[in-house]
Amino acid sequence: MKRQIDLNFTQSSKPLILVHKTMQRPHYDSLVNIMLSPQFYISKQEELAVKYLYQAKRLAPSILEELLDEGVEYKFYVFRRANGWVFIAYNLKSIEEFLLTKGITPSNVSKMSFAQQYGDDFLKPILLESGELLTTIQDTVVLLPKVLVDSGGYYGRFDREMQLRDGVTFSLNSGSLLGQKESFILSFIFVIFAIILAVEGLRYKSISTTMSQEIETLLSQYPSLGSQYARDNIAKKYQKIDKIERQKRDILKELSMLVISDVQIDSITLDSKNFVAIFSSKTPKNILRISSLAKKKNYKVSRMGSEKLIKVEGSL
Repeated sequence: MKRQIDLNFTQSSKPLILVHKTMQRPHYDSLVNIMLSPQFYISKQEELAVKYLYQAKRLAPSILEELLDEGVEYKFYVFRRANGWVFIAYNLKSIEEFLLTKGITPSNVSKMSFAQQYGDDFLKPILLESGELLTTIQDTVVLLPKVLVDSGGYYGRFDREMQLRDGVTFSLNSGSLLGQKESFILSFIFVIFAIILAVEGLRYKSISTTMSQEIETLLSQYPSLGSQYARDNIAKKYQKIDKIERQKRDILKELSMLVISDVQIDSITLDSKNFVAIFSSKTPKNILRISSLAKKKNYKVSRMGSEKLIKVEGSL
């Protein structure tokens, strides 16, 4: 019998704590996941003609605006339901402060989820220490007094080993909250980058080794190249050539800027020090314009016995 290997990276063996205001102080020293009761968030479900999650997230502040308290800093979480989008607002600071009263330091919290994400798990009411019931009514997870819910005296139990499908990664040190899926994707991207860098490093090491071997072979064939003086002279020679070629390219680029409508370059001469370019146009007005543009670049401009020709000279 073959054993199936579970590759679901979003699952976790960390205990899950239901956070509500009458909860008892938990006894965990290791990392935990938490699920917030409706006492710590505001939620609203809307049917919107929105296809992507990032579009829905942009709408969260306006969707929940009427339900939010003024002066409170909220963060938002959004997820899709079959019949629409669910928008959640929460105040991270108040959650952190409450957790500390129960002996839970925010740095010990791995992931945070919301009871609203798991409404089907609360169809059977869960009795809390306060005597209230956590249950789902009309697709919304709520807290109700025990007397309002007829469960026949039978209540469900909160599953501390429940596997979270998604949530937010709790990060006190960074001051930010990232979705679990986003965090996994970012981690995956960083791993890919690390692999690419490692491969590139090995490739460059191989190239460097090959080049070193070729240089040693060249020096053995031409001992005169082994002199530092000789190498410096060769380097300076080619640096000078490269500089001149770059200057020529720059001059050609600048001259091309002088070629406007109905203007063409009849000839151009370049050497290591100077250039001479002959422009022509059937329109005298364009010749005057070329002259003006060239003078702005501090080039020497002169006529060539015709209103249709103009010579532009300069140095490299």
